[in-house]
Amino acid sequence: MSQPILLAVVSDIHAGGTTAVCPPEITLDDGGKYTASKAQTWLWECWGDYWHQVATRRADLDAKLVVLFNGDAVDGNHHKTTQIMSGNPNAQAAAWNETIAVPLSLKPSHIVMTRGTSAHVGESACAEERIADGLRRDKRPVVSDPATGAASLWHWYADLDGVTVDATHHGRIGQREHTRASGIVLYAHDIHLSYTKRGEPPPMLAFRGHNHKFADSFDACEPRVVATGAWQLGTGYVHKVAPDSIADIGGAIAIIRDGAYTVEKIQYHAERGTPWRL
Repeated sequence: MSQPILLAVVSDIHAGGTTAVCPPEITLDDGGKYTASKAQTWLWECWGDYWHQVATRRADLDAKLVVLFNGDAVDGNHHKTTQIMSGNPNAQAAAWNETIAVPLSLKPSHIVMTRGTSAHVGESACAEERIADGLRRDKRPVVSDPATGAASLWHWYADLDGVTVDATHHGRIGQREHTRASGIVLYAHDIHLSYTKRGEPPPMLAFRGHNHKFADSFDACEPRVVATGAWQLGTGYVHKVAPDSIADIGGAIAIIRDGAYTVEKIQYHAERGTPWRL
């Protein structure tokens, strides 16, 4: 039997947002401090717990660790928002650097960074390319785009010990609670057809982000499509467009060996809020 592969998948970190995962304190450009909120402190604890679970499973299995950052690494300065710690991208970079230090401490064998949404990471995802290229220059094991040599990818296609994987940031799920599951099943069939109509075998496993919600097509068809949650709670924009929704927090862990895989979704549940009583 071959050595197993543990694929850790996280997306939508949105470092630098005031509702996103954040280390306890960030030093700003003029010497001031940004202190994480109560909600961010909870997210930071969840972030640490997720990577602790990754480390424990890797040790138990003696597995190779591959980390996929599946888009929207930083929050950017978007939509005239006030919910960022600073409009200076260096502050957001500082938040990202401390956040990513947690998985980097596990010394993964490979790091993959896909490109997210331009509103957050700039046109052509320039912020994520800068981040990934910085990691590559620091001699980190970044998987480069084989076509362009770029350090980040719009779409990652991989064969991991016989399991074919398709990962990109943007994907579709049902936008209502009762259509979420059926929406991702339909999307799995769309991916299947997009491959087979070209005479290509569909991938076995696909990962998507962007929607800040977990969804899973399970065995509806190949590929099994897993949409991961986020590491950011609701912003003002979310409260406008989805006032009844609470973001799903967490990531996924796939264990791959000899052409077979299992997927576990690691989810943390935020409280809806304390009711006012009279």
